[in-house]
Amino acid sequence: MAYPLYLTVRPVPADGDIPALHSLLKALFPRGENRDYLDGLMHPTLLRVTAERVGALSLLPSLLSAAGIDTEDLILHRDACGRPRCTYADGTPAGFDFNLSHTDAHVACALLVGGGRVGLDIEEFIRPERALPLIRRFCTEGERALLAGLPDDETVAARFFTSTWVEREAIAKQEGGGMPLRFDTTRLPEGITIWTGYLPDTETGIALCAPLENAPMHPRILPASLPVSMQ
Repeated sequence: MAYPLYLTVRPVPADGDIPALHSLLKALFPRGENRDYLDGLMHPTLLRVTAERVGALSLLPSLLSAAGIDTEDLILHRDACGRPRCTYADGTPAGFDFNLSHTDAHVACALLVGGGRVGLDIEEFIRPERALPLIRRFCTEGERALLAGLPDDETVAARFFTSTWVEREAIAKQEGGGMPLRFDTTRLPEGITIWTGYLPDTETGIALCAPLENAPMHPRILPASLPVSMQ
């Protein structure tokens, strides 16, 4: 059975928008148990860190609304690995999973309703001159063999490495453990499906993964989202 999978991506909010977004989150997640979680998003000195954190979480209510889920009784938590999750006030599972990601320029949120966990990562493409050293350091023989079949160009290599990296991050976040620094993209972990893509007209890659048995053919990208091209 395929469960609904939603995605939205937007620019990182301006510093001046942070207080209003933070107040909105408190209004949308009104339970007192959420106060520490929401206040913990506010970094005391680094405004850009705060903007990325608050901006990413501020996307979740729009996804929940699209799925017909009310936020009023939801409690925000982090698990032992720091992965965000929700339960209801009485401790029962919320019946969905979400994942957040952010860069210097963009924030993103994915929501999987029904069962299993979702993983999401978004990254700006690395600079072309950095691509080959990073590929030699982090990519496996199988990944380098894939690259060998592509045009010999630093820009192509940069896009290849970024796409490989966001896949790794998305899978690591879907599994919920630490970051796996090496795996062969020709042999993805069993039991998951993964979409890799980019934001048109930007230098930004994105990857999204979910359990194979629960995944739809394609994620539903909200109308308010920036355009996302997924494969």
